[in-house]
Amino acid sequence: MKVILTKDVDKLGKSGEMKTVADGFATNFLIPRRLAVPAAGGAYRAWQHDIASREEKRQRERADSEIAATRISSTTLTMGVKVGEGGKLYGSITAKEIAEALARRGIAVDRHKIELEEPLKSLGTYKVAIKVFSGMTPEVTVVVEPKG
Repeated sequence: MKVILTKDVDKLGKSGEMKTVADGFATNFLIPRRLAVPAAGGAYRAWQHDIASREEKRQRERADSEIAATRISSTTLTMGVKVGEGGKLYGSITAKEIAEALARRGIAVDRHKIELEEPLKSLGTYKVAIKVFSGMTPEVTVVVEPKG
């Protein structure tokens, strides 16, 4: 029996995929638990339409991500911080502060997508990778310099 999965099912597939399964598995397990619907008539046509609209959405997201990646890679953030003796910083530069600095420049980035292994704790110039889309990680240049 052909079914369209409505939720992710371990060892079978992800939501939205069409699978051929045993009749008993579909009627006794998948369909009663609302994990799948039979791939017949209107459900099949709706599934085909859903695939087309999902692909269009993915292409739009990729195009938007490419624009954001270009803007990010051409951006240099200058962070002024208080410095103590010997060039030691008071505090550090975190992913949250980098995200806020990018937001002030009109680039919205989730702080969790900033690949910063540990906060920046010394003066200098750093390249910080930001994951904007799968396979796309542009680097923003962060310059940490003394304030004042």
